Amino acid sequence: MALNRMALGPAALAVTLAALAGAPVASAEPRDVFLDELATLNVYIPGANADDTVGAGYQVCDELRSGTSVLDEMSRAEEIFALPSGQGTLFVSAATTNLCPDFAAG
Repeated sequence: MALNRMALGPAALAVTLAALAGAPVASAEPRDVFLDELATLNVYIPGANADDTVGAGYQVCDELRSGTSVLDEMSRAEEIFALPSGQGTLFVSAATTNLCPDFAAG
């Protein structure tokens, strides 16, 4: 009887691993990753909620796609969104990485 239990251990482990391998992997939405990155960097738009902040991130993407230089957009983000000095760089980086990765790659 003890031998049968020992034989079942590896089989049960194999079944469990197979089930885990087939389980769907949760993936975060780009907006959530963007907001998490900003929170980690302690970058906040004063008085803005999450939707406002994501909208600002997409605005950055749109402006970059329309030809605004990255350096100009970093300064502009600080001015328009009332970010402390130096945080425009972090905000634009987070936006291009998470909300418009096609721009960051191109």
